[in-house]
Amino acid sequence: MSKGKITPKNILHQHKKKNNPITLDNLLEKASSNNVADAMKNLYGKPGLIKDIKPINPSYKVVGRVRTVKTNSNDWGTGIKAIYASEPGEILLIDCSDCENAIWGELASQAAKEYGISATIINGASRDTGETLKTGFKLFSKDTMSNAGHPLNEGTINERLVIDDNVIINGDIVVADRDGVIIIPQENVDEVIKEVNNIKKFESDCVKQIIEQNAQLDKLVNIN
Repeated sequence: MSKGKITPKNILHQHKKKNNPITLDNLLEKASSNNVADAMKNLYGKPGLIKDIKPINPSYKVVGRVRTVKTNSNDWGTGIKAIYASEPGEILLIDCSDCENAIWGELASQAAKEYGISATIINGASRDTGETLKTGFKLFSKDTMSNAGHPLNEGTINERLVIDDNVIINGDIVVADRDGVIIIPQENVDEVIKEVNNIKKFESDCVKQIIEQNAQLDKLVNIN
């Protein structure tokens, strides 16, 4: 059989793949944080965005359940303790008081990677960017800087966080990529994923009409 030959089996496989819906497991393969933000806005009137946080490598993207951490920028010890207070596969979401000092770097990234943490997202600053990139650990932060504080361990783990009008607890879902960090309350996941599917279908239909029918985008999205 020649490579790429069309058979009934191939046609069936292609059909199933084409109609495979977006789920939490394949979300960032088929959609983006932008789609999730739009879904959140459509459903609840706000996008669930934590502002200004970006990955240290633009290719990094992650989705998963969060473990909440709160600390002061002078205290990087709490983040280290949080690694071992988490379950493998979770994402550390660290709310820092400010960006005056970095609270995460190469050693923390290596330790978190070895323990099985999927990523760390910091509403604050990180450092050791070059070294952390070499580890391959997915790190997101609001800023980077050389200076760090002390291993005080005076913060809290598993605390309810409020960041940019988002109330966040352990088990909520975070969707993060180069465009932004979005929080989905765990009780809303199914509804949001359903709306993401609707949004992606609409976008796909728009692209098809623009290319094949020379349709005008302002008409497709009802701009008067």
